[in-house]
Amino acid sequence: MSSIRSLRNIRVLAGATFTEVIRQRALWGILGLACIMTMSNLIFTTMFTWDLGKVSIEFGLSAVSFTGLLLIFFLGLKIMADDLERSRIYMILSRPVTIGEYIFGKYCGLAIILLVATVILGISAAISMHYVLWKYPGYVPPGFSWKIYIMALSCQWISLLVIQALCFFWFSFASHSFIALILAAMSYIVGQNMENLRYVIEKNPQAGFLSGQEGLIKVISWIVPNLSLFDKKHEAAYGLAFSFKNFFIISSYGISYTLLLILFSIFLYQRKELAA
Repeated sequence: MSSIRSLRNIRVLAGATFTEVIRQRALWGILGLACIMTMSNLIFTTMFTWDLGKVSIEFGLSAVSFTGLLLIFFLGLKIMADDLERSRIYMILSRPVTIGEYIFGKYCGLAIILLVATVILGISAAISMHYVLWKYPGYVPPGFSWKIYIMALSCQWISLLVIQALCFFWFSFASHSFIALILAAMSYIVGQNMENLRYVIEKNPQAGFLSGQEGLIKVISWIVPNLSLFDKKHEAAYGLAFSFKNFFIISSYGISYTLLLILFSIFLYQRKELAA
């Protein structure tokens, strides 16, 4: 009975969060800008005299990723901060709602927003890409597949889920939402470049003050999320092999890391609320 009540509370909180974000004018401004960026693909790609298809595909997927980051950093954190600053969280928790249900509900609502934005922008990008590939058939990448494009788009969404979970984690103990934003942005930058850093350290013995610290870098790479794993624009643009097995492994890694961050966030948020 309690599990049914928990699921109902999470569903209600997710729906309320989704509705709250939908009412934000900033959301429509960001999505409008992203759609313009995506459709500008038709003009942008004609500025190149080679690889028009590859440029079009990478540009479209980049617009999806950029929009997702804007939604997370400027709307996701704002929703959480508003609940705390306006004391709405205390009103919610005064009802039979636990911290865990509150965090999961908020996160699921924002995850649905990211999914909707990814689908809308993914379709918009696909339309512009289809036009470019139809108009310039000689530039269609060998081995290009819409299945790989969809898997690459799904990987983009999963990476956004991980970044959103990072924001929840940092917000769970940060004293201000701006600090959480800075920490989340730094985590994103490190996560995007950790794989390259580890490769450089392992292959280059003259790596400055990091020389000989391969073990430390490897440990850090296991702690910090490897966001570069989810970047499959290259595979989609060049028609490279990307099997469903690899997609499943990457998805499992992203979802597992996300759940772990959410659990840590709940634990830290409980201590934060008790301290308040």
